[in-house]
Amino acid sequence: AVVSTQSTGLLELDKQIRSYHVSVNPYTWFTMDAIEDSWQNLLRTVKERDLRIEKETLRQAQNEELRRAYATQANKFHEWLQLTKGQLTNTKLGLEEQRDLISRKHDEIKKRRAVLKEIEELSSHLEQAMVFDNKYTTHSALTLAQQWDQLNEFTRRMHHTVQDQIEALSRTGVDEDELKEFTLMFKHFDKDRSGRLDHPEFKACLRSLGFDLPVPVEGEPDVAFEAILDYVDRDRDGFVRLEEYMQFMISRTTENVAGTDELTEAFRALTEGGDKPYITATELYSAMPSDQAKYCID
Repeated sequence: AVVSTQSTGLLELDKQIRSYHVSVNPYTWFTMDAIEDSWQNLLRTVKERDLRIEKETLRQAQNEELRRAYATQANKFHEWLQLTKGQLTNTKLGLEEQRDLISRKHDEIKKRRAVLKEIEELSSHLEQAMVFDNKYTTHSALTLAQQWDQLNEFTRRMHHTVQDQIEALSRTGVDEDELKEFTLMFKHFDKDRSGRLDHPEFKACLRSLGFDLPVPVEGEPDVAFEAILDYVDRDRDGFVRLEEYMQFMISRTTENVAGTDELTEAFRALTEGGDKPYITATELYSAMPSDQAKYCID
């Protein structure tokens, strides 16, 4: 209103000046035509600015909607990843129940790849819109894809491990309670539920299971532990995975069972077919070298 009033006043003044046939005003460089052009330019600029603001407001609203859509999908997918991993590490189930659960979950994981693809497409739309911040989630499409890959591989390895354990029950002297104890101990030290232990965690796990692993002298190699690592971590990547650990424990337990059976048979042979629950010193000295017999008696 103020600008309009001023413009009207200038027009009246300009008419008066022109009525006196004055073509040049010694007090200003601005003519009425120049002022009118400036005024029209200003109106066009304001209109263009309003259009830009309207367009930017629409763009921001669309970006916000895209952020929310991505975050909803990403958060739900991450929650499913964590829930599925927790279900797969349920140690209360029997081996065959675990195998069946793992098979079902593996099928579910493969189907969920389609959901991950939708998330990746939404992430691509955000990048194209130059949107790199999202206050509604902390999960990137790349991280979710990596976690899906890890879960898929973890499930595959678990199925292989459980199947090996089931077969071990039928061909060795290892019982299911022992296998469950091995698995529980591994998962106790697998704090991040990655399905693998680093070497210090693996050593602590073995000691908890009763392995006699002496503390090496500083600066000297840990010969006993290195011998075990030669079996379970042949590629020396610094980690022992669940299936490697279980194979080692089954093998070690089987060896112990076989050794116990051999000792039992040897005892039965020395005690006249096992008719006696004891063996005499004389029988020991007659069956083995004197130094070994003395060791057994002592």
